[in-house]
Amino acid sequence: MSRHSRQPKSTRPDRKYIISVDLGTTSVRCFLYDEHGHVLSSAASKITQLYPHQGWNEIDPEEVWTKFQSVVQAALQNIDAQACEVKAFALATQRGTFVTWDKRNGKPYHNLITWKDLRADHLVKAWNNSWTMSAIRAGSSILHMLTRNKRYLAGSVFQFMNGLVCVRLGWMLENNETLKQAAGEGVAAMGTIDSFILHRLTRGQLHATDYSNISVSGLFDPYTFQYVDWMMDMLSIPKSILPEIRDSAGDWGSIHPEIFGAEIPIRCIVSDQGASLFGSFCFQPDDVRLSMGTGSFLSFNTGNKPLTSIAGLYPVVGWKIGEEKVFVAEGQSSDTATVIDWCRNIGLFNEYHEMNDLVSSVKNSQDVFFVPAFSGIQAPVNDETAATGFIGVKPSTTKEHLLRAAVESLGFRVYQMCLLMYQETGHVVQTMKVDGGVTQNDFLMQLIADLTLVTLERPRSIETAALGAALMAGINIGIWKSRDDIQHLLDIERVFTPDENRWLEYAPLYNSWKNAVERLAHWY
Repeated sequence: MSRHSRQPKSTRPDRKYIISVDLGTTSVRCFLYDEHGHVLSSAASKITQLYPHQGWNEIDPEEVWTKFQSVVQAALQNIDAQACEVKAFALATQRGTFVTWDKRNGKPYHNLITWKDLRADHLVKAWNNSWTMSAIRAGSSILHMLTRNKRYLAGSVFQFMNGLVCVRLGWMLENNETLKQAAGEGVAAMGTIDSFILHRLTRGQLHATDYSNISVSGLFDPYTFQYVDWMMDMLSIPKSILPEIRDSAGDWGSIHPEIFGAEIPIRCIVSDQGASLFGSFCFQPDDVRLSMGTGSFLSFNTGNKPLTSIAGLYPVVGWKIGEEKVFVAEGQSSDTATVIDWCRNIGLFNEYHEMNDLVSSVKNSQDVFFVPAFSGIQAPVNDETAATGFIGVKPSTTKEHLLRAAVESLGFRVYQMCLLMYQETGHVVQTMKVDGGVTQNDFLMQLIADLTLVTLERPRSIETAALGAALMAGINIGIWKSRDDIQHLLDIERVFTPDENRWLEYAPLYNSWKNAVERLAHWY
């Protein structure tokens, strides 16, 4: 079911609307902004998750397309707006979720394969342990010693991961005969979810993606800003299947008038993480933002150069607009809202607003620890075979203890990623912007502040991905002349200040939690 919010009809004769859609893993949300950056209307709809086999995570592309259209139409109808009054359309999407389709008719060959899908895990392990990859790492190491080029340092420690599109695409090409034949004939197209929606919006006129979305595919080199030919050859991926790469903000054509009743200029397509970084006003190098939605993403703005990490911080593109390239060092934890929703499903709580009171009703978790590994544990542990579970359960353990342990585990994972970020960047953070639905939990936000000894700033509106994409589009079409014109939109709702005494209390608990992770590591 869709959820729609309605506000009084605007009386402005010169309406300048921007539609911004945030297409995530579990929901699609549409926001209608005015020229002042204020939300006039919104609509949202849940997206059904499909789990056909253990470790597989799919989404029906036709359901996504239908619900995408419905939330846009609802957002317009809420204030009796017309499509012709919309000056720009912006789209922020989850990264790493992809689909392939027939170029001739747009029909998908299979469901969307999400970034959390583990079907290619055996390929990941096989390639990482192969002689080919050993030779590539050794060659890269030698080249780095000779040239000191950080690109080769990155190559010397490269590891395939399940989150990379390339390995799951390789699996599909190997196991879907219809797709394999179509790719050989040059009639198949592949794209992340933004590319699929763009293809539908333009009625097949564009097969393209932006730099921020393609940068997590494993097929793109952030140092050369080009597709990696040797990777495609190694995984037997034909280049004809790949989308054109464009700037995040610019001319992306127009939405076909038959879809919403008028032609709407498409002016921004960007990853949700890049959009959130922009919408959190993290424009400068060393700015940091923590997003906690389906997963947790710790994003460190490294400016115009990618960070070469040897421990698992992946260098991605935040956005590219004209000559501006913004790179991000990113730490990821795949299971955040997934854990919260699971706790609710098994009866640890009923309503989300109850969580703060429930976890605070007990002094501690009674030395119960939870490992949030439905999709494995990412950097710095990097174990896709880890199991999810509670350790330390006793006869006296209550639901409140279990819930507190689960919530604390999310804070421990963020702390773990922060320590890695400090190690890899050499930069100690003082302030961090936060966004995403899970950041509404005050207990968790204070815990993260206490663990990291970093001041957290939570905005009044946590929908920073939609805002960031809208701001990019608005600047592109001239509604705002520059980023100086939008600074007033930064509205901090609450600041969480760290308590050093709480860090002393939690430091031994963090170490015990790491021991729990080790117990459940390499489980499968």
